[in-house]
Amino acid sequence: MKTRICVSVKAREIDELEWKAKRALDVGGDLVELRIDYLEDPFTDKLRKLVLDLSDKVIITVRPSWEGGEFKGGENSRIELINELSSLNPAYIDLELTTTKDHEFNFNNETKRIISWHNFEYTPSIDKLSSLVSEMLNIGDIAKIVTKVNGFEENLKLLRLYRIYPSDKLIAFGLGEEGLTSRILSLLMGAPIIYTCLPGEEVAPGQPTIGEILEVVNLLESRLLWR
Repeated sequence: MKTRICVSVKAREIDELEWKAKRALDVGGDLVELRIDYLEDPFTDKLRKLVLDLSDKVIITVRPSWEGGEFKGGENSRIELINELSSLNPAYIDLELTTTKDHEFNFNNETKRIISWHNFEYTPSIDKLSSLVSEMLNIGDIAKIVTKVNGFEENLKLLRLYRIYPSDKLIAFGLGEEGLTSRILSLLMGAPIIYTCLPGEEVAPGQPTIGEILEVVNLLESRLLWR
């Protein structure tokens, strides 16, 4: 399966989020990740309509502050919002591993569940990472491991996971400039999704723009390295 290019978008107001989401798809994104946690007021009919309009191309993420997100409300409010948006049948919904342990969800089979885990300080051992991925795949459809990379060896730890697990069920990459290596190579490893941003709009350290990744893809295809 060819890696799908996702553009993560954020905004404080729904009108701006809508514009950025449509822009992301217009410039070549296969998917758009709506970072709902950035919205000042996510409980609006306009947001529901946007999710419905983009349902087959959207990833819903409502990231809490304790895992690097911006959601300002209480946890019960966040879970209520996740359940409400998931009822609209988005293509994907991103849930933190800890969230799945603390709460129960009844998602339909049309929505794929990305179970995510972040470490903003370092990349753990391959044994720890492997244990996490196994746990995540017992819960959801795709495991997403994102860690701070402090050197080339930590990129290799993340990429080694693709030799252990089906590549179409794993997203693993590093944060920061040094993590860009694992982001790019995940294309060749067969990750189902690579995350990008609009110019000047990164939502994670070291996130490449959609234009940069499209150029990488074109270069790889020209050399028959990725297709």
